[in-house]
Parts: sequence; structure tokens; C-alpha cells
Amino acid sequence: MKKKFLRWAIVVLGAVLFLLIAALLSRDIILKSLATRGIEDETGLRAVIGELTTTLGSGALHVRNLKLYNPAEFGGELMADVPEILVDIDAEQAANGRLHFRKLKLILSELNIVKNAAGRSNLDGVEKRVRERQHLRKKRKGEKFEFEFAGVEEMQLTLRKVLYTDLKPPARTRTLDLAVKDEVVTGLKTEEELGRWAGGMMFRILMQVSLSQFGTSASPDPVASGVNASP
Repeated sequence: MKKKFLRWAIVVLGAVLFLLIAALLSRDIILKSLATRGIEDETGLRAVIGELTTTLGSGALHVRNLKLYNPAEFGGELMADVPEILVDIDAEQAANGRLHFRKLKLILSELNIVKNAAGRSNLDGVEKRVRERQHLRKKRKGEKFEFEFAGVEEMQLTLRKVLYTDLKPPARTRTLDLAVKDEVVTGLKTEEELGRWAGGMMFRILMQVSLSQFGTSASPDPVASGVNASP
């Protein structure tokens, strides 16, 4: 179940990241309102962006204080609090269909997962909507829709609190600390390396959460995935 929650979170955040990259590549004036509308259309979630800035002449985009809110059927309260997203891509390679990230930074301070009395999660509908929208875009644009992954020079992650609420009687709430703070990974050159690193990170998180439930603290060693990582 925990692995499913993480998969849901990855799909939603991946969709948000894709939209921000699409805005960056559009070459138009990037306005917060346009980025906000794009996120809402893609995920079905109300979005609020505190600050969005770009660097003239580069492929860098910086978002601060992004907040995503639950659908109305789940109360409309905060679903995700993302204090910072930084995307810096090689614009020249991106124009040729290759996504080479000079730097990626994500700080996720809070994720609220709600399961209603019918057993449906607030992230179920979001994941379905994201996949449907991606399928429609790909169908319209064909092969030109695809980008080739061309590596990540540096990525920095902070993943903190996950709140899980099950509304089935008796209602239960659980808080988990993912305990990922300023995790830095460098030199991810292929999709295979990215996949190995992501799998290793998920394993570490699951182990950390499982150990914390037994009152045991642990500091797992960095994942041996063929890349350089440091806390």
C-alpha cells in the first residue's frame, strides 16, 4: 500500500514537472496564470503558485510555494505543499527533442492522501486524469510528442511529511516522515541509471517508514546505483 501511494505521488509530481517544462519550452511570455491553468487542466486540482521566475536566455525555471488542493469531493483542502521546484534544462538540446537537466530541485514538505468511505483515494482520480491527458496529447502529436532523456547533472530532493487519512469507520489518520532532506544525486546519464536510483530511493523510504513504525531510527547508506549521492 505504501508503494502505491509513492507511485501516485510520482505520477502527479511528474505531470506538474512536465507542464512546467512545456511552459519553459514554449518561448512565450510565461505567466503564473498560464502555468496555474495548465496544472489545473492536467491534474484536475486547484493550483496556487506563489512565485514563478525564469532566467532570460537560459532554460531555467524557478517555482516557489506551489500548493495543490484536493478535489471538492475530498473537502477541497490542501493536498500538496511544494515550497520549491527548480528546473534548469539545456534549451538547445531540448529544441532537438533531448531533455538534458543541468539541475533539478524539488522540496515537498507535505502530501495529504485521503481515502473516502467508498475506498477511493484522492489520488486515484488525479492519476487517471493525468494518464488520459497524456494519451490524448500523444495521439494528437504522434511521435513528435516524445522527448529523449539525456541525463541529469545534479538533482536535489527534500521529501518530508505524508498524512494519510482513511475515512472508513472508524476514521484513522497516520503521519509518515519520508526523512529525505537535501538528498543530492549527480551523474544520472541514462534512463536505466535513473530507474535504478528511483528504485533505490523508494526502497530507502519504505525501509525508513517501516523502521520508524517500530520506534527504530535508521540512517541507510546511500544507494549503490552507480551514481554519486550524498546526503
